[in-house]
Amino acid sequence: MTSVPELRKSDTVFASLFTPLRLGHRTARNRIVHAPMSVCYGDADGFVTRPQVEHYARRAQGGAGTVITENFAVNVSGRQMPLQNMVDGDQRLPGLSELAAEIHRHGALAMVQLVHAGRYAGPWDVYESRRRLAPSAVPFELTAGRTVTPQVITPEEIAETIEAFGRAAELCEQAGFDGVDVHAAQGFLVSGFLSPRTNRRTDQWGGDFDGRVRFALEVVREVVRRTGPDFVVGVHLMSDERADGGWTLDDSVRLAPQLEAAGADFLFGVPTTFETMRLPANDGLMGRRGYAVADNTALAHASRLPVMAGGGLGDPHAAVQALEQGSLSAIALARPLFTDPDWPHKVSEGALGAVHNCSCATARCLRTQLTGAVCESWSAETIERGYFGYGNDSYDGYEERAHS
Repeated sequence: MTSVPELRKSDTVFASLFTPLRLGHRTARNRIVHAPMSVCYGDADGFVTRPQVEHYARRAQGGAGTVITENFAVNVSGRQMPLQNMVDGDQRLPGLSELAAEIHRHGALAMVQLVHAGRYAGPWDVYESRRRLAPSAVPFELTAGRTVTPQVITPEEIAETIEAFGRAAELCEQAGFDGVDVHAAQGFLVSGFLSPRTNRRTDQWGGDFDGRVRFALEVVREVVRRTGPDFVVGVHLMSDERADGGWTLDDSVRLAPQLEAAGADFLFGVPTTFETMRLPANDGLMGRRGYAVADNTALAHASRLPVMAGGGLGDPHAAVQALEQGSLSAIALARPLFTDPDWPHKVSEGALGAVHNCSCATARCLRTQLTGAVCESWSAETIERGYFGYGNDSYDGYEERAHS
């Protein structure tokens, strides 16, 4: 591991962001987490690429305490995007190992988010040609003006998918990662089981609350069973579906201690799904500062697990306020660290004027995800290269430049 610069934390109002964070049996150097965000720098066959290694290592080099990757699919039926990584066999180990090692080289904990996309599985241009697995065959609008109906996942496929999550976590541990983040949000398969809107089953995997949460709990248990005691297991939880008849925050609060008992080490709540965020009642939600803080504070009160929150916390003052005024354990940043991976270093030095801010006006990162995301605020040189100067192992600091 290269020499990692000490973040200056004693002489700044942002000091609470830079205290150590305990996650399971691991300790992160600070409470800033690189949140999962699809950038799709993998290849068409689902393998880790060198550009992807550089992307995540650059966020570690910039000072994040924990780096969680974008969602990697546990098998081909759970893959959503054409350049999305998969963690489905030993052939993935060399790339995964390189990724974990390079993140560690810069002093951060390294984790992989694991997902089965469920009814959102791709590629969308051949959507009807393959089975798209969901708890129930509930129609939905896949793209504007195009309504589709997924297939009902069978009991045998449920067992296979639970095993796939466990096997993927096992592979991540073998590759040297510190943990995984089980994706149970945004309408993907695990959260699809939670919601009464999308889970209308009458067998043991549906019906009442206990039936609908069974799949999520069994996935966590399998991941814990297949990995060692020091391996960190987080849950990216749909905190509130924000739709009539859907999964509620009260449901999440009820589930939190059960996830803890199943072996989870942290929670990361995210409100809405890809569909419900478009409802009139949720209009503008994602643009509000700290829109997920209240939900995650409720989760923090419901169990003894560390809870992290993202969503509109790129302003350092908003980040530290959320951390100090609530019961949160960490702040998760996606677009702010995509725009400027040195956000942690700059904030630790009080060099706020040097921070590159995410405008989010046109959300170019979202529009370019299928081919490899770029940022609207990057310079032309940075866009061409894509990795914001990775390769310079020394940190020169920003304080002098910020005040010059």
